[in-house]
Amino acid sequence: MKNILIVLLISALSSFVAPATKTISVKSDPAGAEVILNGYFVGKTPIEIKIDEKQYNFISLSKSGYKRQRIELKGIDKEVEVKLEKDL
Repeated sequence: MKNILIVLLISALSSFVAPATKTISVKSDPAGAEVILNGYFVGKTPIEIKIDEKQYNFISLSKSGYKRQRIELKGIDKEVEVKLEKDL
C-alpha cells in the first residue's frame, strides 16, 4: 500500500515538473522555406514543430529569392502561415 501511495505521489508531482509543450504547424507561401527554431534548423515548410511554452520561442523562415522573416511564437495557438516577400 505504501508503494502505491509513493508511485501516485511521484506521478502527480511529475506533471508539475514536465515542460508544457505544444505543436505548431508552420506553412509558407511559397512552400519549401527553411525553418529555423530558436537558432536551429528544423526542416522546411510545411512542417509541424514542438515548442516549450515556458521559454521564449521564435522562428525564421528563409528561401532563396525571398526576404527572411522572423516570427515570435508567443500567443500563437496552433498554426503560422507566412507569405514570403520577394527579394528585389
